[in-house]
Amino acid sequence: MGSMVTGLRCPRCSADALYSYGRIKNGKQRYLCLVCNRQFVPDATFRAVMKDRPTCPLCGSKMHIYRREAEQIRFRCANYPDCRGYGKWKKRNRDGN
Repeated sequence: MGSMVTGLRCPRCSADALYSYGRIKNGKQRYLCLVCNRQFVPDATFRAVMKDRPTCPLCGSKMHIYRREAEQIRFRCANYPDCRGYGKWKKRNRDGN
């Protein structure tokens, strides 16, 4: 495991008991809160959240993004592993096509 960190606080519980916990793909430091077990990257920019997520064809609940690929986005049912529903949708261009 990493080393104790000073000067940062957990965004969920505001605890200062943090460990450095590896790095994300672009090289930014990731941290682990020892109180609530949340993993986070300070000042990280996240992708936009989808407003209209598709529904699962098997159970009807909302689906989560499972994998982003060059030409498509794969979704998996929010009830996974109880429901094994999935789907693939092609990405749209910026102009909506």
